[in-house]
Amino acid sequence: MAIIPEYIADAWQARSGPAVLSTVSEDGSPNTIYTGHIDQHSNDAFVITDHYFNKTRDNILRGSKGSLLFLTENGKLSYQLKGSFDYQQEGGMIDEMRQSTPSGMPCRAAVIFKIHAIYAGGDQLA
Repeated sequence: MAIIPEYIADAWQARSGPAVLSTVSEDGSPNTIYTGHIDQHSNDAFVITDHYFNKTRDNILRGSKGSLLFLTENGKLSYQLKGSFDYQQEGGMIDEMRQSTPSGMPCRAAVIFKIHAIYAGGDQLA
């Protein structure tokens, strides 16, 4: 696992717009979505709510690795985090996510995205 440096955690808190989440299908086809209901969970993971995942859910349950991309507040820098997923449909994390989910939106699962590597452009930072 890679530890998220404080300056990247700060950039995450001040990011611009939704994050971009990518997974890969069994045949190697990429799948990319915007995700807005996502928070830093710990110093090495993020938690994402599965509201309307379809291909993304299938890929995660199949064991796909993924990447998370976000822009800094001023839009001049982006960070890409690469890692693996843990799909949780029961337990404390999903209960917490349901409490913060906007009314009327489903909350099918809490997806823990465990960070393995962090990049800025082509430079690996962690």
